[in-house]
Amino acid sequence: MSYVTIEDRVDRLEALFGQFMTEIALLNKNANERNRAAEERNRAAEERQARFGLEMCQFKDEMREFKDEMREFKDEMREFKDEMSEFKDEMRASKRELDKKWGDLANKMGTIIEDILAPNLRGLAREHFRFETILDFMIRRSRRRPDRPEIESEFDTLVVGPDAVILGEAKSSPTLEYADAFADKLRSFFDFFPEYRGRRLIAVFGSWAIADPIVARLTTHGIYALRMGEDTMELANATALEGAGQ
Repeated sequence: MSYVTIEDRVDRLEALFGQFMTEIALLNKNANERNRAAEERNRAAEERQARFGLEMCQFKDEMREFKDEMREFKDEMREFKDEMSEFKDEMRASKRELDKKWGDLANKMGTIIEDILAPNLRGLAREHFRFETILDFMIRRSRRRPDRPEIESEFDTLVVGPDAVILGEAKSSPTLEYADAFADKLRSFFDFFPEYRGRRLIAVFGSWAIADPIVARLTTHGIYALRMGEDTMELANATALEGAGQ
């Protein structure tokens, strides 16, 4: 039978204590390493957060600058639009003044038919009255009645299409009397041009300026009034005539 002496127990306790202390030291070392790693991670996170905060500040500054630039750009665009609007108004006014001078010159030279009425009737025939083709185009046409050759009349402008004929009359100084006289001429038109019977007769009274009362009189006669509008020559009573089924 073997006996364990006190010395053996002491030795075993010292060995266990030494092992325990070794394990404690290892645990402390591991804990210290984990703490250092955690501190490094925290430090890295703080640095990233600081960098992010700095970048956000820079981003905010850049956005503020961008907004300021956009505000300046909008202001510049507004000024540009205002300047363009003024320029267009000036150009429109200049064009009206130029057109007026041209119209006055045409009136003085007696070329209102060639310079104002005829060119516009050709365009209106195609664009407004939908002529498929223009078969004939006549200016200052003198014609005798085939059945009564002793009667002669002059027609300022004729635009002949397959289904319709435009008769244009021009006066440099329109009056109600001229409007009524043109209406009388319409009633005898097919007596002078029997070859056009069966076609629609479109009457256009043109001048540089036609007063509203004369436009109203022309409308009662079923005659289009061609006068200068905002930018170009236009049919002043087209809506009234075509709305009435003319």
